[in-house]
Amino acid sequence: MGKPLSMDLRSRALAAVDEGLSCRAAARRFGVAASTVIRWHDQRRNTGGYAAKPQGGDTRSRRIESHR
Repeated sequence: MGKPLSMDLRSRALAAVDEGLSCRAAARRFGVAASTVIRWHDQRRNTGGYAAKPQGGDTRSRRIESHR
């Protein structure tokens, strides 16, 4: 899994959307997938934030513990 895109890029793309650019046009301008900007926009609308979610984690040990 790759690194999350920077908060600076996220804020610039969403600022462009706020200024009237479509999510698809903002995605083209900043070189990311349209679905990425759409997801950031939805996340901000639903939660008020657009920070990256934590990645990974040790899910295996949790499954083993639940079996005991």
